[in-house]
Amino acid sequence: MADSKTPLERAMTLAAVSGLRASLGPALLETSRRRSGGGNWVLAALGEMALDKVGVFPRRYRPMLMIPHAIAGAYAACESMRRDGAGDDQTVPIMGAVVAAGVASVAPIARVALNRGLGVNDAVLGLAEDYLALKFGGEAVGLSMEEMADAAKEAIGDLRDKVAPDLEIPTIPGSRPEPIPSRL
Repeated sequence: MADSKTPLERAMTLAAVSGLRASLGPALLETSRRRSGGGNWVLAALGEMALDKVGVFPRRYRPMLMIPHAIAGAYAACESMRRDGAGDDQTVPIMGAVVAAGVASVAPIARVALNRGLGVNDAVLGLAEDYLALKFGGEAVGLSMEEMADAAKEAIGDLRDKVAPDLEIPTIPGSRPEPIPSRL
């Protein structure tokens, strides 16, 4: 898994993942570190994935949308190298930004070609893209799909507790419902 790759390979994998979903690379890093701010990154990644399926975002190859992916790729690559204790190589953020921008520009073109050429539904292609990003990103940081699912459930549960603590909101399938405290 994560031990079979060099630190640079893991960093560039996270940069490529950030090229697919800008917030997913940082979300995977923070979740693997078990930091408190990881839940916010996870919510951002989930929102980005959902909005991609609805078709809200324009194609990522436009410069204004490529910039956040490049910044996220640079951040994810740099932090991944620091996490692995590989030093502060000044070229890593640049390489991460280039990899993320490259993936951000090529992936939507491939999606359009598969959608128009083979007739594959764009939402299905988006789900496949998400799966590949989660699979390879999870391997890069040493998280299993179950651990990533648990992090997503926890982040949504925390959001629910902050936004509507007194309302009964349906829980995510597979998670245990928490009793709602009554105020008598």
